[in-house]
Amino acid sequence: MVGVLDVVAIGEILWDIIGAEKHLGGAPFNFGVHCHHMGARSAIISRVGQDELGDEILARARELGVDTRLIQRDTEHPTGQVHVTLHADGQPEFDICTEVAYDYLADDPVALARVREADVVCFGTLAQRHPVARQSIVTLLEAASQALLVCDLNLRPPHYSIEVVRASLARCHLLKLNDDELRMVQEMLGQDDLNEDRFLLQLLDAYGLELVCVTLGARGCILRTPQERVVAPGYPCQVVDTVGSGDAFAAALVVKYLAGRPLAEVADFANLVGAYVATQHGATPAITPAVLIDLINRFDTL
Repeated sequence: MVGVLDVVAIGEILWDIIGAEKHLGGAPFNFGVHCHHMGARSAIISRVGQDELGDEILARARELGVDTRLIQRDTEHPTGQVHVTLHADGQPEFDICTEVAYDYLADDPVALARVREADVVCFGTLAQRHPVARQSIVTLLEAASQALLVCDLNLRPPHYSIEVVRASLARCHLLKLNDDELRMVQEMLGQDDLNEDRFLLQLLDAYGLELVCVTLGARGCILRTPQERVVAPGYPCQVVDTVGSGDAFAAALVVKYLAGRPLAEVADFANLVGAYVATQHGATPAITPAVLIDLINRFDTL
């Protein structure tokens, strides 16, 4: 792809409450921020409360370089929050507040116009838990006829349904999920008798997907297209917390994929970026060109 990549992320923007600290987050928002770090033009379509937490989100998002003009304000519902518990291995457990502003996301004309010109539109399942936001997201995805539609599944029990998962698979071109989610989807679709690769091929064929990415945590990732399978090992790192590392991985994956790079290079770069974020506090640490060069040099010596 030639020129600046135009990315729109749709869905939740919220505060991750980790101990006594709060960090700006939400998978679509994190994805958009990391795409911006990698040179893309990024915007997020979301909704926050008409409250102090919402004001803080808008101010912080602007500092991070994300277009906030499509973040709606809600006078009746509060800004979203997630209470995160980090286990000894750095893996998070989420307690996600309900009946919050992003559950009432609207498909307003400005948002519709924005997705029509986007190169990439990213969405997940959490923001589709409420029927109001779900219908708005469907309308926005239908309008994004020129974009690569990326679904980062992000299954957060109990905030999804089989119907939402099936519909999301049917609407995307590129699917990202982790190995636990892969097994969950296999069970949902009644395909748990298939081995991993046969199931990935089944997904590609049944839903007309271009690419499926399965993240394997510290073990790396698998990329599967109808023609090619790539298994890329992960980078060893000292994990601080993994919140946001999958979103950074997804951003790196999409940016490199749309740059037309070989799948092996795409996978390696995504693993590198995801590993870096796992060594940092919070979901959106800055990933500058200098950081990337340092990462490449450091990991090349391991």
